[in-house]
Amino acid sequence: MELKKIEKSEIKNVVEVHKDSFNGFFLTTLGNRFLSLYYDCIRRDNESILLGIYDENILSGFCAATILSKGFNLKLIKNNPLKFLTIGFILLISKPDSLIRLIKNFSKSNPEIIDNGEYSELLSIGISSNYQGKGIGRKLLTELEKELKLKNSSKLSLTTDYNNNNKAIEFYKGLGYTIYYDFIAYPDRKMYRMIKKLK
Repeated sequence: MELKKIEKSEIKNVVEVHKDSFNGFFLTTLGNRFLSLYYDCIRRDNESILLGIYDENILSGFCAATILSKGFNLKLIKNNPLKFLTIGFILLISKPDSLIRLIKNFSKSNPEIIDNGEYSELLSIGISSNYQGKGIGRKLLTELEKELKLKNSSKLSLTTDYNNNNKAIEFYKGLGYTIYYDFIAYPDRKMYRMIKKLK
């Protein structure tokens, strides 16, 4: 297994692993064009990390993160306005409800909790179904944490489902993540924000 940063030529493979890992999830329903744009923008962003793990040059898993969560989504759009406007127009015509949901989910917070977003955030982690259960998620997160420490990040956060998700929650807890707070993502999806101190 080889861990390395993902190149532009691998974005289509990231999209395939994402679809395999998140079949039926909201972002997956936005289609290949949206996913390709999203992951390529993360890849090109100087304050983001897109790592892949390869088995004989086959992408078996990936993780995407930003060094600073606060304002990340807005910054990504501001840095790529025409591309996101084009995707937004396509979604407005083809899936208007999805566009509304995407906009409403930009903020992942609980109004009762003061959360200034002053932490790094795991945006996505996906493992191909052929490679699940082989410790790849652990390897990706361990390498991501090392990269973030080198960039002076002191905390890494992530979000995960609240209900029927004990395996993932226990996995993250086993790696040192604790529950920060819970919140409701639009329209009615209960989530946990978890966080880990890196230093």
